[in-house]
Amino acid sequence: MSHIFLGSFSLYELFVFFFLYSFLGWCSEVIFATLKTGKFVNRGFLNGPVCPIYGTGVALLLLCLTPLKEYPWAVFFVSVILCSVLEFLTGFLLEKIFHKKWWDYSDRKFNIGGFICPEMSLLWGIAAIAVLYGVQPTFAALLGHLPLLAGYILLGICAAAFAIDLVFTLLQISALGKRLKELQKINAALRLGSDALGGALSHATEKSVKKFTEMRQTGSKKLENLKENGARVMETIRYRNAKRTDVLYDKIEKSRLAKAFPALLPSEKRREKIRRTIREWQEKQDSDEIADNTDNPNGTTQDKPPHEDGSDSPEKR
Repeated sequence: MSHIFLGSFSLYELFVFFFLYSFLGWCSEVIFATLKTGKFVNRGFLNGPVCPIYGTGVALLLLCLTPLKEYPWAVFFVSVILCSVLEFLTGFLLEKIFHKKWWDYSDRKFNIGGFICPEMSLLWGIAAIAVLYGVQPTFAALLGHLPLLAGYILLGICAAAFAIDLVFTLLQISALGKRLKELQKINAALRLGSDALGGALSHATEKSVKKFTEMRQTGSKKLENLKENGARVMETIRYRNAKRTDVLYDKIEKSRLAKAFPALLPSEKRREKIRRTIREWQEKQDSDEIADNTDNPNGTTQDKPPHEDGSDSPEKR
């Protein structure tokens, strides 16, 4: 298979990427379902941890989009169209054959049959960009370092497991009566591995979401505290500046310089503005002190910053 090529890829590479992206697609479905429902949901059509539609889609995208790699805009639009067609056909056929919808976009605007919708189509285009220019080069490099024999062994194991899984899944869907119960037991046994893996992935997702939420809440509290502290600092600076200015104006009024040069005296409006700033700050300090004493009657309260003139109480006028 390594010597048979389709476009820029050998059959060996395409099969490896099919299984790899089928697994990653299943992982993304588990994570998405956990984020949406808050619990583990095995969204795979098969029993194993694979979603073949993802593997098929990426394999087709690699074949069709690699020649367009120099034109990202073309990659985006072609992937939107190609993924939408694949998603529609797959959903339509699954519903017709098994009389069940594996996904439904009927609640979204401009959907077609509930199988595709503009939001998901655009998301597939963005995902294709990320895969082609970000993820795929890394996987291709890793595959290049994997010995060919080891690759064939892993590919054979995956292919055998996939074939067995597909056969028993189809048999269960088409079986009736006693055979159905027996096949359900077999499929349940085949599903144990994916359930265990999916449960662990779902738990890790829930834990990460919880930790992120806690970090965001902590960050919000710290930001609020920082804003409050910053506001207090600015108010204190304004008060101290106003107090210094007020003391300076008092000295100017009492000096001989003011009598010789009346223009140096500040206007009454200016003096009132400064005094209002001082009063507002002192009133706020008094109210905060009363609140602290109410919340903690046996505790101690912080001392007010000393006044610029060295006194412990505001200057009376």
